[in-house]
Order: sequence, then C-alpha cells, then structure tokens
Amino acid sequence: MSFLRTEFDNLLGSRSTPLMRLIVVNIIIFIIANIWVNIPGGEPIFYDYFALPSSPIKLLHKPWTLFTYMFVHVGVGHVLSNMMWLYFVGRIFTDFVRGYRLFYTYVLGGLAGGLLYFAFANIIGEHGNMIGASAGVMAILVATAVLVPDYLVYLFIIGEVRLKYVVFFAFLLTSIVDFSVNSGGKVSHIGGALYGILFMLQYKKGTDFTEIVHNFFTKIKSLLTFAKDGRKLRKAGGSGIKQNKKAAVDKQKKIDSILDKISHSGYDALTKEEKDFLFKSSKGGDA
Repeated sequence: MSFLRTEFDNLLGSRSTPLMRLIVVNIIIFIIANIWVNIPGGEPIFYDYFALPSSPIKLLHKPWTLFTYMFVHVGVGHVLSNMMWLYFVGRIFTDFVRGYRLFYTYVLGGLAGGLLYFAFANIIGEHGNMIGASAGVMAILVATAVLVPDYLVYLFIIGEVRLKYVVFFAFLLTSIVDFSVNSGGKVSHIGGALYGILFMLQYKKGTDFTEIVHNFFTKIKSLLTFAKDGRKLRKAGGSGIKQNKKAAVDKQKKIDSILDKISHSGYDALTKEEKDFLFKSSKGGDA
C-alpha cells in the first residue's frame, strides 16, 4: 500500500508536477474513453457529452464541451503524439515559468483553439465534433518558443537545434501542410498557437493572463469556503442558542420548585445546596 501511495503522490498527488498531472489525466481519460466507445451504443453518447460540437445549438446546451474536448483522445497515435510533445516542451516551459501557468496555458490555449474551430466550422458549413489536446499543447509549444527561442534541444541524428526551429516545423507540419485534411483540427492548432504568442508577449511585458484566471478561481474558492464555514457557524450558533434556552428553562424550573418549597415549609426547610443555588440565582450568577 505504501508503494501505491508513493506512486500516486508522484503522479497526481503532492509530489507531482503540473506537467505530470496533465499527462496522467489525459492518459486516464484516454483509457476510460476507449472502454466507453467500445460498449455497444457508447460511442455516440460519449461524443455527444464530451466532444466539442460545431453546432451552435448543441454547444449552447453543452457549453462544458469547450473544456472537456481538450482532455479526450480515442486514437493511440493521437494521444501519444500530443503527450510526447507536451512532455518534451512542457519540461522546458516549467523550467522558466513555474507554478500553475502550464495548466492554464494549456486550458486557455485549448479554449482559443476550440472557439476558432467553432467559428471556422460554422463559416464553411462543416458539421461534426472535435476532440484532442492539440490546441492546448500547441499553445505551450509556441509560448515556450517565444520565451526562449534560442534554447538548444538535442534531436536524434540531427543533433542540437534551436527550439524556435523545432516548434516552427512542428507547427508547419501539423497545422499548415495538407490543410484540407482535418482542417477543423488544424484551425484549432492555429488558435492555440495564436494564444501562445499573445500570452508570452504579454507575459514578458508584465501582464500574466494565467495569473488573472488563477486569482479569479482562487477568489471563487475562497467565497465558497467562506460560505461553507458561515453555514457551519450558523448551525453551531443555532445549536448553542437551543442549548442556552434549555438551560434557562431548567434553571427557572428549579427556582420555581425551591420557591414552592419555601411557601409550603418555610426557608429553613431548604437544604444548603438549595439555599446556595437560590442565592447565586438572585445575584445573577451561573448556578
């Protein structure tokens, strides 16, 4: 069990990095997706709930698909190529830009790519769905190339190459060449790339889009936590009031009982405890 706990911490827990979490989550969803689509009748339901539709009506009813689509893969080659690029360049990105920024660059790049795909599909009248992390991954690739264009990477056989050339040719081959094939997906790559450029140019100037989004969600989380704690306090306060009321009622009953005893048998008939209780009660102290 300790081994499993350690491995979980390394992959998704406290010891994991944003990069590792992104890769692991994509792989887990890939496995679930492939199980789901192979269940009889499961494929149309799966795409209906998680793929990004080109139909405005469907998107209006399922806006979450703008985010879920970027974590979904079905083909082995598709997920492997995206995760390899993400790992390869994501490590460089996180060496220079730490913290939550990798995740938000991925999500915002995926969102930009999804919106551009949606607009393009409706302009040309294309009907269908889109899945895949390519737009988010492309945003990270391009943002990293803008940040450290002359970073040297080693490519098998070729040797050392500047990162800007690697990313440029990757973008060219996956997003421009033979544009008529999977044009919608390639448009999403362009959207992710445009976001990557915009984000990093602004980041260099001191404007961090990812920090703005992160702070927004942090405030939402704080408000939810505050509301939850407030409900607990009100509940605890309500219980305290009830307890105080019950104590006051019990105290008054005891006082009435002692006064009845005095009226029937006189003050001297009271026990020492009853006399002390009555004395303290008359002074307003706690009995």
